[in-house]
Amino acid sequence: MTLDRSSWWWRKGRPLLTIFVSLLAAGVATEPLQSAAWTEVRSRQVELHMSDLADNLGQGTLLGVLGGFRNVLSDFAWLQSYMYWEQHDRPDTEATLQLATTLDPRMLPYWDHGSSMIAYDIPAWARREVQQDYYSTDPARHAAAEKYIDQANQEQAQRGLAFLDRGLQFLPNNYTLLRDKAMIYRNRLQDLPQAAENWRLAAAAADSPFFAARMYFQLLLQMGKKSEGAERLRYQRAAYDYLRQLYPTLPADVPEAQKGGISDWMHVLEDILKIPHDPDPKYAPPPGWKPDLDPDLMPELYPDKN
Repeated sequence: MTLDRSSWWWRKGRPLLTIFVSLLAAGVATEPLQSAAWTEVRSRQVELHMSDLADNLGQGTLLGVLGGFRNVLSDFAWLQSYMYWEQHDRPDTEATLQLATTLDPRMLPYWDHGSSMIAYDIPAWARREVQQDYYSTDPARHAAAEKYIDQANQEQAQRGLAFLDRGLQFLPNNYTLLRDKAMIYRNRLQDLPQAAENWRLAAAAADSPFFAARMYFQLLLQMGKKSEGAERLRYQRAAYDYLRQLYPTLPADVPEAQKGGISDWMHVLEDILKIPHDPDPKYAPPPGWKPDLDPDLMPELYPDKN
């Protein structure tokens, strides 16, 4: 039988059949993936890492089998993670985040927002779980709740950092992921040395904004404030040396660079460290700049204030 090329079947039905067959094939191809991932979820395992999927299927094989469908499936997994996030379901939230990033590891927002969900949101759920005990007048109940919250904060911060380290394997030297690591170290773990180191790396990234460098040297000054004697001077000298390296690279006509403010800090540190001011023109303040550093506005940073 010869098909009429002007018929509905030829014009509409044939493309629809092609789409149906393609989706069916994708469903069959992804069945091993679903089994590998959701067996972990249904067993309520807390962790589901990329290595779990790789051991079951092999990531290269997985991505090769899925082809162009993996972007669609990663979007689906990402939406699923938000559904579990809204339900405050920790294991399934993390499992679907791992799945989404396994399917499409180059998708920066998955790593960025996912690390925030892991390191910040999940600990907040833990606090709500023991809120009554935390505010209890019973010292034992309060202490137990406080310990539970602290453990959740510590554990989830480490899990968030591990998640970002995975992301950096696919997006090396990425400013956003290094910034996220620095903020977790600073805000969740109060680890200033590691926070500073990650801000240093973030500031060196190709897409880094100007303020990342300021975050690094300010953390050096904060660590100096918390130190005494030679250790304090070491941090102050490290901050000064970093500013001398940074300053000539800053444009004088871009307000976000704050070249004048950096010049002020160099002068402050020269006074504290008793270093003669370098007359080299490349260290001169921007034209028309008047020093406006007010140490009272920055007591945490100003090096010679206690």
